[in-house]
Amino acid sequence: MRTIVQDKYFLRDLHREIDLYDRKLVHLNKHEAFDTQALRDAAIRKLVTKRDALISTARTLHANGVEYADHELPRCLRPEGWVDPRTEVTLAPNQTVAAESRLATDTALLDGTASATMNSGKPASSFGEAIRRLSKLAPLGEDAPLAAALGSWQDDLVAYKKKRRKSTIAA
Repeated sequence: MRTIVQDKYFLRDLHREIDLYDRKLVHLNKHEAFDTQALRDAAIRKLVTKRDALISTARTLHANGVEYADHELPRCLRPEGWVDPRTEVTLAPNQTVAAESRLATDTALLDGTASATMNSGKPASSFGEAIRRLSKLAPLGEDAPLAAALGSWQDDLVAYKKKRRKSTIAA
């Protein structure tokens, strides 16, 4: 019979699985559509039962002294007000800003709500500034060398996708 080694790597995977169940529960509560409230409660109860079994195993491993990194803890096992020290940014000697503000900015960028500020504002890097300056200077007509260079990678991508599609069909 196979023996499961309960070490720090097993605990890390267990924490990831618990975090997955946390995310599934949030999704179930916010986005999933059910015909009746009883069906919703049954689905929630099913996920909570599975997650609780995993949590009890994780707590047993914690009590037995299996080492783990604090940032690997799932959300439900983190203490109240916990901030990940790896994502905390120091601005001044006694002033810090947590990553939530950066996360909100990144989320806004992904959602597209900050697209107006991205397009009208200053570029984020010198590389972005150089690309914007080149795109303003060079004409993008059909015969322009910059247009040919910029279009070539798109043509290469289309050719690659066609070739890839053919190879998957053949396999």
